[in-house]
Amino acid sequence: MSHLHSSSAGLRTIIERGLAILTAIAIALVYIALKDSPLLYDEVFHFQRIEKLLTGSIELRDWGVMLPGYHLLLTGLLKLSGSASVSMARFISLLFSLTACAGAFLAARSLHKSSALLRTIEIATLPILLPFFPLLYTDTLSLALVLFALAAVLRKRALLSGAFFMCAVLVRQNNVLWGPLLLALALQDEPTWHITSIEPLRWFGAVLHRFSQPAALWSLLRTGWFFLVPVALFALFIVIAGRASLNPDLASAHPFPSFSLGNVFFTLSLFTVLFIPLVGVRARSLPGLLQRPWVLVILVILFILFSVGFYVDHPANSETGRLRDAILMAAAAGGAQGFLFWCTGALGLLTIFVTPLERRIFLLLYPLALLYLGGSWLIEIRYAIVPLVLFLLVRRPLSWRLEVSQVIFNLMLCLWVFT
Repeated sequence: MSHLHSSSAGLRTIIERGLAILTAIAIALVYIALKDSPLLYDEVFHFQRIEKLLTGSIELRDWGVMLPGYHLLLTGLLKLSGSASVSMARFISLLFSLTACAGAFLAARSLHKSSALLRTIEIATLPILLPFFPLLYTDTLSLALVLFALAAVLRKRALLSGAFFMCAVLVRQNNVLWGPLLLALALQDEPTWHITSIEPLRWFGAVLHRFSQPAALWSLLRTGWFFLVPVALFALFIVIAGRASLNPDLASAHPFPSFSLGNVFFTLSLFTVLFIPLVGVRARSLPGLLQRPWVLVILVILFILFSVGFYVDHPANSETGRLRDAILMAAAAGGAQGFLFWCTGALGLLTIFVTPLERRIFLLLYPLALLYLGGSWLIEIRYAIVPLVLFLLVRRPLSWRLEVSQVIFNLMLCLWVFT
């Protein structure tokens, strides 16, 4: 029996390493296909900012919505390389993306060591992430910094985690919303914040009660000031500038504060499409879940919210010829296609309900993801990357075969995307 177990473990190791090699090949092929291609969509604006930084001619009106961390770092690395070409910039962005994979691996090892490699491969082959690996977008660097902040706090290095968190906010300021999750993880070892495993509502009530206790508040400040400083600085920026956007001319296209349901429903639908193996294995739990009255109430509320609150009215969501916008416009038009879109999102939500997480504290991911997604009027696939990657990391693993099937499914979807 021990010989059979050893043989099985050896075979699994070989398969995982084979999938890792396939993933590396896929990443290389994506880079080769895109490194010398014309600038795509927002890449044009990002590279224009980098060029102006290189020449020292950039002004406030030249910036975008997000803070300049990505552009400053990329410009500095381009200067060190001695090249200012698009292909070199894309190579550096590829390195940012590979760094995100490293961050995912470190976080995964802290949560479930035995499946860390497989979980990292799942993330690297995520079809909404892999195409952006070499592109000049802020998203992969933003993801890398969030994942390193998570990995550091899981390893009980709060100061280092706070430093990564600050850098993540400087790249995309909406990353400030992940601060409460990082802070909660840092507080887990504090005696005054130790809460035994109880029902979610009672757990949140116990957390709120801690804020009325001086000892707990002092513990919060002593342990969590690394995470509170970026939040405070961002709040100060909003007070002084009167907006969340760096460029005042773009503030109207990205209003703050605001809340839109577009990205919430879109991400739920993406969840179902991207994680079909997970949805399939959790489907056996859905009949019992649907017998609970509160679940039916939530589905009714979800349908009402979709019917009255799902709009696709951002100017950038009306581009002809884009599959994303065609799907969104069809869903917003209602009818059978709208109902199918809602059903896809509802199935994703139900799957989330029956998917256990590694720790109860990770339930915070859901309300924070809701705020993260709802804060953007523009509906964009990229905005779903960080919430979905975090979900992949903090959920409990499925069986080894199902995890492998998820990787294979990812690779098949990636092949479809590029063909």
